[in-house]
Amino acid sequence: MYLLITMKLKLIVLASMLLSLAMVSCGPADPDDVPVVKKEDTSIISVSTEMPPIVEHADNPLSRAGVELGRFLFYDKLLSENNSISCGSCHNQAMAFTDNNKVFSEGTVKQLGTRNSMPTFNLMWFDSLFWDSRAQRLKQLVLMPIENPLEMNTTPEQVVEKLKKLQDYKDKFRNAFGTEEITVEKMAMALEQFLKTIVSDNSRFDKAKRGELALTDLEKRGFELAGQKGCFNCHSTSLFTDNLSHNTGLDFVSNQGGQFKDNGLGGFTKIKNHEGKFKTPSLRNVALSSPYMHDGRFKTLEEVLEFYDEGVKSNLNSRNISFEFMQQGTLNKLTPQDTKALLAFLNSLTDYDLISNPKFSDPFQ
Repeated sequence: MYLLITMKLKLIVLASMLLSLAMVSCGPADPDDVPVVKKEDTSIISVSTEMPPIVEHADNPLSRAGVELGRFLFYDKLLSENNSISCGSCHNQAMAFTDNNKVFSEGTVKQLGTRNSMPTFNLMWFDSLFWDSRAQRLKQLVLMPIENPLEMNTTPEQVVEKLKKLQDYKDKFRNAFGTEEITVEKMAMALEQFLKTIVSDNSRFDKAKRGELALTDLEKRGFELAGQKGCFNCHSTSLFTDNLSHNTGLDFVSNQGGQFKDNGLGGFTKIKNHEGKFKTPSLRNVALSSPYMHDGRFKTLEEVLEFYDEGVKSNLNSRNISFEFMQQGTLNKLTPQDTKALLAFLNSLTDYDLISNPKFSDPFQ
């Protein structure tokens, strides 16, 4: 009897297992589904050895589907109030992701912004973003232009409602995050993933540093001059920025109650000695990103060099950073040959792969 009962129990267990397998095999299976990524897929980002380590975020690991979703969102005009502009409208890949030599960008209602459009490459390594450093993460940064009345002039929630009406975006969000649910947080995370992949590290200067080619004598002289003149005090590291904010003496402001036209970092922090300070932009691709300074006041690099050579104005929060001070008496002011050498070096920082890489291009074209 015991043996018979044991055999029956085994048959029941076996039948249950077979039924379970049958139910699983009959369930829906979509080979195109991409599961939620559990670990950062850093192979998506190509970074050369001289650059800092890849920045990983445990709450937003990279996936190919997430990056591709972010690319579509970056170039989609649905993110603006009247479907007239996208992120890519003011961050043109061909101009190192700046706004086509414009001093200020034009928003949906044809109003101009108040600051020059900054490039959007190598942002993965920055923990202070925008000219006034008001964002610490890319997923914060990407939502701010959407809400800015001078830019996209809408809300992230309204954008999400638009995206929910499109099956293509439902599919893309499912592939990226494992569910069709579209939220503001997921939209921001996808945009962050795409922006993290936009890396610039293949200029002539980079290739020379890796031993792939040799800089010209003029480019080498320009590099030496940049060091001697103190440019690398702020434009430091392989990123060519210290990721800090400085007042470079653009305008004279009296120490007795004077005011800056734009308070920069001080406008965000509300700290008096931060007024007039702005984030150090990278020198990478600087030949493509004119005009220069937070207000686009200088049209050419020659004008920028002339300013630092003899145009710096002392004010309450400025550093004495004129070339004459930085050289500490070892050199005279810039000669025409010095200017030519510095320009040659700055041009050697142009990354032509960045501006032509299809991975960063507009998918709607």
